[in-house]
Amino acid sequence: MRGLPLKILHLYFLLTLLTFAGVQTLKYFSIHAPDWVFFYLNDFLTIPIVATFCLHAVWFIKRDRSLRLSFSTIFSLVVMYSVYFEIYLPTVSERYTGDILDIICYFAGGLIFYFLQSFPLKKSVPSLGASGR
Repeated sequence: MRGLPLKILHLYFLLTLLTFAGVQTLKYFSIHAPDWVFFYLNDFLTIPIVATFCLHAVWFIKRDRSLRLSFSTIFSLVVMYSVYFEIYLPTVSERYTGDILDIICYFAGGLIFYFLQSFPLKKSVPSLGASGR
């Protein structure tokens, strides 16, 4: 079995998981942190974490580790998360509040994932997009 491609992306993925776990630990033990840590950091980390799992699922299904998620696929993921967590859930649960900054965090995380999975490109790499590959 060949080594895992996209080492920078996977290092970032590991760091995001550790950071996410750290934030959850702070919340669990009621340890004070700046508001942005509790309100926005996990939203920023969510899309790279989910998109990395999606990329691995594509690799597993297609048996091709050269595939990448297209910009439109990542954009769709960001839009789905934004609509569900920032528009729909606030209407059905008091636990959730819609916040434009959360949506900005989802988009920023999506852009980071897109660029990390695209770097470095040695040659033309197929992407999973609208063509249904």
